[in-house]
Amino acid sequence: MRARSTLAVLIAATSVASAQPADPYAPAQPADPYGPAPTPPARAPAPTPTPTPTPTPTPTPDLPPTSPGPEDPVLAEQIALDLVMRAQQLFDARVFVDAKQLAVEALVKSPKGAAAEHARFLIKSVNKQLGIADAPDPTQPTPPVDLTPIQQEAQPAVPVLPPQPEVPGAANAKLATRVHGGLYFGLIGATIGSFFSKETPAGGAIPVGIAAGVAGGLYLPRLLAKRSWTEAQIRTAGSGSVWGGVIGGLFADAVKIDSTSARQVLVGASIGSTVGLLGGAGLASRNRLTRGDIALVDTFAGVGAIGGLTMGMLMQPVEGEAYSVNSILGATAGVLVGVIAGPQTNTTPRRMLRVAGLAAAGGAAPFLLYAAIYDRSGHGDERLVGALSSIGLVGGLYLGFRLTSDLDVDLDTQGTPAEDDAPAAVVGRHSDGRWSLGAVAITPLSLELAPQPGLAVPVLGGAF
Repeated sequence: MRARSTLAVLIAATSVASAQPADPYAPAQPADPYGPAPTPPARAPAPTPTPTPTPTPTPTPDLPPTSPGPEDPVLAEQIALDLVMRAQQLFDARVFVDAKQLAVEALVKSPKGAAAEHARFLIKSVNKQLGIADAPDPTQPTPPVDLTPIQQEAQPAVPVLPPQPEVPGAANAKLATRVHGGLYFGLIGATIGSFFSKETPAGGAIPVGIAAGVAGGLYLPRLLAKRSWTEAQIRTAGSGSVWGGVIGGLFADAVKIDSTSARQVLVGASIGSTVGLLGGAGLASRNRLTRGDIALVDTFAGVGAIGGLTMGMLMQPVEGEAYSVNSILGATAGVLVGVIAGPQTNTTPRRMLRVAGLAAAGGAAPFLLYAAIYDRSGHGDERLVGALSSIGLVGGLYLGFRLTSDLDVDLDTQGTPAEDDAPAAVVGRHSDGRWSLGAVAITPLSLELAPQPGLAVPVLGGAF
């Protein structure tokens, strides 16, 4: 019994000792070098992450696409006007780059109207201040590209040049000077020579006129070489001299009722030619008319002078002074109409040669009928031929312009393009002397002219 109790106590003590924790401060026990390697403690497996559920997209209702509506032109013009007013203020303050940027924005915002005109003027002014060439207008569409496929073999490209303006050379100008100089000085010489003999004025007028004409044709180009006039300017002065002489000679015949001598006609022609030369030279100094414009003046003046004679055939009985007066009125009206209409039309000497030829043919054709209907007993034949000839002149003139409407298009220029540099105003003057009608523009007052801000409507503006 005592032995069993002792064994039970030992078993219990052994169980209690094995259940107690190890002493952390006890000395480490040496490992057995001949024993098996210690098994490392097993790691706990990492927890598997739970997958995040993907959210289901909520379906959105189908909405119609929004399209920008058309912009109100009145609102666009108002915005462009505000931009251009601010650009003007920056230009006055000499902030050129910002002023140009606002002007371009105003031009894109409203390509037409008063704000656009002012914006274009500001852009040109800024470019002139910055010394750069004018950029293309952003509101103008680009030219279309030719997408036609090439059917034939490739050929070397030949550049197609646009119509070139007439720029006559110095040789043509010298020839015009010789012709008009010979005519004028020949007339003056003939007038002086007619006074050498009272009985035979032609005996002195012919040789002196020929000598003076040759001398004037040879030496006048040298005298005008220093002025550097173009052929158009020389033709302008020469045309004034020619038609002034014609009108002066007819006037001398009209004022003398009884009979007019050749000497009197020469004196009147010389005076008229000199006055016409001075007037033509004054007009030529402004350099506004082209060779085509002078050809138009000569054509209209010639048709007017001849038309005055044919209209005189309707006035029977015949009166020589009436013929002269009619021709004076016709030539004067032709010169005035040609000078006014010339800069507004596209005429060249080649075109006007055809027009004048058709007008002359129309006026001369009825005289072929005169030989068949001539009647000594009455004046009906003269009146009929005069009426038909007058109608033929006008009809030939109209037909000539109609048939040559597409001849020499855009060639009636001075050789240099006109510069549109007039300020924005109702009436503007360009630096080349042309006047034109502009648009009503509202511009802010410059701070250099007025201490307070304000608006102005320019009525008259000019560039010189």
